Formats: sequence, structure tokens, C-alpha cells
Amino acid sequence: MPSEKAIRLTHSILFGLVLLVSIIALIISATLVAHYNQQGYPSDHTGAYTARLRILLVASVWTTVFGIALTVGFQLLGTHVAFGILSHLVPITIAFILFMIGSASLTALVDKIDCGKAADSFSRCGVVKGLLVISWIDTIILLITLVFIITLAFVARGRYGVHKSTLYAE
Repeated sequence: MPSEKAIRLTHSILFGLVLLVSIIALIISATLVAHYNQQGYPSDHTGAYTARLRILLVASVWTTVFGIALTVGFQLLGTHVAFGILSHLVPITIAFILFMIGSASLTALVDKIDCGKAADSFSRCGVVKGLLVISWIDTIILLITLVFIITLAFVARGRYGVHKSTLYAE
């Protein structure tokens, strides 16, 4: 069974990575949405870019807010039920779904675009592709975090005869 120290260390590393990547995605998506709101979205798929960039903005805001809350809360009150398995599982699952939807839909939209050739009609093409990369990185880290939380949930649920509501298995 994993020890409290191992869980605390793994939690700190995973949520630190989630928080770092989400803040980067938040900055990039917020600047893109602000830029395109002022200058206009790319002309070929105006509504499509609007929805996709805003879903990634929502996903990064959601993940950043809950990442901060869960990281700080777990470090201060890790044994409290308020920072237990369910309070980690729900927001991280929602964040994963939001990032998956946003990343996959933006990938489908910009997959065939060459930023070198589309520089005149598509301002900030490279930044959009950068947002796409960081969004997929965040999606992968969130998936790893979900696997970690679900594994702890199975351990805590009684696989070893113990039922706990916090992330600590012992």
C-alpha cells in the first residue's frame, strides 16, 4: 500500500505540472481570444475558431482554479474529507474532458494549415499551433493524474479491506 509520503510527493508533482501547464495554456488562450476579439478571427472559419479557442480558455481557467485549490488544500488539509478522492476526481475529470474536446476540435481545424503559407490570412497562426501543443500536453498530464486518482480510489475503496474517503491509503 502506498505511504502518505509517496502520495503527498506524487500529488505535489502531478498537480504542480497540471498547474504549470494550465497557467501557460491560460495565458496563451487569453491573449489569443483578446487579440481575435479586437482584430477579428481568421476569415475562413470565424465561428469555428471562436468556439474552439474559448473552450480552451474555459478549460485552462477551470484547471488553474481547481489546480490551485486542490494543491493548496491538499497540502494544508490532506486528511480532511473536503480534499479527498471525490473532490479531486470530479474537477480533474471535467478538466480532462474540456481539454480533450478543445484540443481535438482545434487539431481538426488547424491540422492541414501551414503557417508559413497562411501568414497573410491567418494572423497568429504559430501561436494557435503553440496553444494546441500545450493543450495536448495538459490533456496527457490530466490523464495521468486521473489514473493516479482512480488507482488511489480503488486502493481506498477496499481492495485491501480499508475504506477511506481521503487520498491517503493508510
